[in-house]
Amino acid sequence: MKKLWREIEWYDIKTFARKLLRKVAYSWLVQELICGLFLAYMWLVYVSSKKIFVNYDTLLTATKSKSPIILSFWHNRLMMIPFITRQPKKISPDYNFMTLASRHGDGRFVGKIMEKFGLISIYGSSKDGRKSSRGIDVGSFKRIFDGLKKGFSFGVTPDGPRGPNQKINGEIINIARISGAGILPISYSCSCFKQINTWDKFKIPLPFSTLCFYFNEKPFLVARNADMQEMEELKNVIAERMNLVQQKADSLANRHCEEGKARRSNLILICKRIASRCSSRNDEVGLR
Repeated sequence: MKKLWREIEWYDIKTFARKLLRKVAYSWLVQELICGLFLAYMWLVYVSSKKIFVNYDTLLTATKSKSPIILSFWHNRLMMIPFITRQPKKISPDYNFMTLASRHGDGRFVGKIMEKFGLISIYGSSKDGRKSSRGIDVGSFKRIFDGLKKGFSFGVTPDGPRGPNQKINGEIINIARISGAGILPISYSCSCFKQINTWDKFKIPLPFSTLCFYFNEKPFLVARNADMQEMEELKNVIAERMNLVQQKADSLANRHCEEGKARRSNLILICKRIASRCSSRNDEVGLR
């Protein structure tokens, strides 16, 4: 009986500690502190890395004409995407980007990061179902459609917030059909990164790397009268294109990484030769 009582007491202590830790972690002060550190790291990676933009004009053209566009990218490539909004916002200061974040603690943290870049965070989720904090409510849908009507862009990870990884499971096709906005598959890659053990194999880029931001050549349009079968087919086509864009970004970033390694190796070899010659001359002078 005493043993059972001790087990119950220990379980209660662990449960209480877990709840307390969660409360502290999701408190405003801690979230702001973590957000600031995370933002500083993102800027360090961006500033210290070589940057490549492919088909960036697709987004810039939409910005200039104020054509509504849905930017679609996988959840594991979310981290550096906010940086693609800097140039369009310089071209049209009144232009903006909306992003979709889930309402639970982690999602709110992502939403805060997006807001630091001047983006509009809409707290809903691209996955229906299991918890009340997931699923897009009517109010969130209204904000999305209002923004698209103004010609804003809308960024979404259609496999978030809980997967399955790299599978479109949300309302992205329907939003495009109703709003008339095109879906533009995009991705970014980094030559050096750390992959963490999450459901999406999230990639954290490392400083002093090569960043490649890759955009599809043109957006996909969904006919307003498209039926369920047509939308399902288009969903598969867009998922394939998102994977292709991601692969191309990976390939370019890795190629530049290999070229960079080769240049560094050649530079080291040249420096060693120069040092060797200087050393030989010093020896000759010493012998004289």
